[in-house]
Amino acid sequence: MIAKTRTILIFMIVSGLLLASVNLSQGKAKTLFVGFKQGEKSKSVPEGWEVITYFRTVKNKLSLSKEDKRTVLKVKSVGSASGLLKRLDVDLKAFPSLVWRWKINRVVGMATESRKDRNDAAARIRVIFGTAAPTPSKKKPPEIPDFFKSFGFKMGGKEPRGFKIDYIWGNTIAKGEVLDFPGSRNHKMVIVQSGNKKANRWVWEERNLIEDFEQCFRTTPPHLIGIVVLTDTNQTNEGVIAHYSSIILMNK
Repeated sequence: MIAKTRTILIFMIVSGLLLASVNLSQGKAKTLFVGFKQGEKSKSVPEGWEVITYFRTVKNKLSLSKEDKRTVLKVKSVGSASGLLKRLDVDLKAFPSLVWRWKINRVVGMATESRKDRNDAAARIRVIFGTAAPTPSKKKPPEIPDFFKSFGFKMGGKEPRGFKIDYIWGNTIAKGEVLDFPGSRNHKMVIVQSGNKKANRWVWEERNLIEDFEQCFRTTPPHLIGIVVLTDTNQTNEGVIAHYSSIILMNK
């Protein structure tokens, strides 16, 4: 009954039927809405988010749509990879729980999460912990973007440095497993969903970030400084479609 009541509460929050008073300075907030909101500048990139690109990798195709009162991000990935980053500076003692919902049309069939050359995922939420840096300037010396543009590359944003946990909708590894991210330090992967059993329908997720961080790194977490929404198929050259919505931090 408690779990059912909590699910209804989350639904009410993201549907706009319950207005939560967010006052970070006084610590009175019960929820902190992270994304998404469609702005006036772009029909594909949510307001307050920035595109993250990877060198010599084709970008995913992004689009935003409305589902009732909620904004949904659709990601189409065909031999490509790119992410969306929301920069934050959140004390996890105030907001330890991360809630979101996602949907995929299928898993990446050739993906092997433990292998660096096959580490693709139909959907992943990357959480970054550390010390928040000043927001980087969008103004770059003209010779830098011109240089990359001459080779057909458009420069995107860059992930903050820090401890990272990827919550993955995986292919071969069992749900609940925790793995090292291949070739990286201080970067873990948690398999939240695995396989096609729940494909083509919305799935709600909730994680306690403090508990997960302590399990992964055996220490107390610093601030939450970023959330990245990422679908990647560049290693396997497959094609998938993922939807993301209703990303919320809660004070449970």
